[in-house]
Amino acid sequence: MFKNGKRVLVDFDEVSRSEYDKQYNRRRAVEKPDYLKFYHSTQWQKVRAEAMTRDLDLCVRCGNKGYLVDHIVPSEDDWSNRYDIDNLETLCKKCHQLKTKREWTKRHKGVQRAMKVHVISGYPGSGMASYVASMVDTSHDLLFDYDLLMSSLNGNLIESIYSDNDNQSNSQAKLSDIKSRLHQSNIDIYEYVELIYEMILRKLRTERTFNNVWILRTFPDERLKNLLVTTGYDVEYLRLDTTREECTRRLKTVGRYTDSMSTTMDKIDRLDDEGLFDDYKLIKTKKRKK
Repeated sequence: MFKNGKRVLVDFDEVSRSEYDKQYNRRRAVEKPDYLKFYHSTQWQKVRAEAMTRDLDLCVRCGNKGYLVDHIVPSEDDWSNRYDIDNLETLCKKCHQLKTKREWTKRHKGVQRAMKVHVISGYPGSGMASYVASMVDTSHDLLFDYDLLMSSLNGNLIESIYSDNDNQSNSQAKLSDIKSRLHQSNIDIYEYVELIYEMILRKLRTERTFNNVWILRTFPDERLKNLLVTTGYDVEYLRLDTTREECTRRLKTVGRYTDSMSTTMDKIDRLDDEGLFDDYKLIKTKKRKK
């Protein structure tokens, strides 16, 4: 590597600042003195050490030895969040370079759009996914669907696609079985789905890339609501008006109605009585043929 302008051999595991890094820091010291002051502060050194201890000194992206603590949402985009440990992750040098390159490309070459956030709710079986599918623009929209993500992570989505492609003459019973498997939950994967959701919430603080963001959540989420209040986004809360009785009938028809579904519906009714859906606009849905 280069040291003091000369190419020299070093031990394989030696970490050294490149000439580019030194020039970058010198330029930042002139153009952005607040950054330099922040990264030398006692408070930053403390929270940085806490983040590395939490991550076991390992890169959270590849598992190799971690050397850097990076802001998930760049401090340049959200300066007020620079000390939040939940917005920090330990990275190795290679993963940090890749992340920095993506952020630079997005900031300098991405298109800024007037983004609108749609939060969709409804009983299980109310047709939330079908409603969003009829509205979403796949080229410039972001969609978070718990069931779809769960199905993707546990393999049911891939299995369903191949099952459908292998037999184009699937019977109605076969199609019902495929749809049923798309909604199967897995307690072992639940944490990963929530981690992805939390990552999306962090990124939404400064996001301007999409035309629309669609978030399907069965229950009102206070974290999401508080976040959207502070971002200044155009937000609408929508709730499908499909009745509990109709949803129950649909779920029983495809063999998805369980005690947990009944419990979920009871919770929705209770939250409704408590006024937590008062901000939601009811959306009329077409009745399906029996």
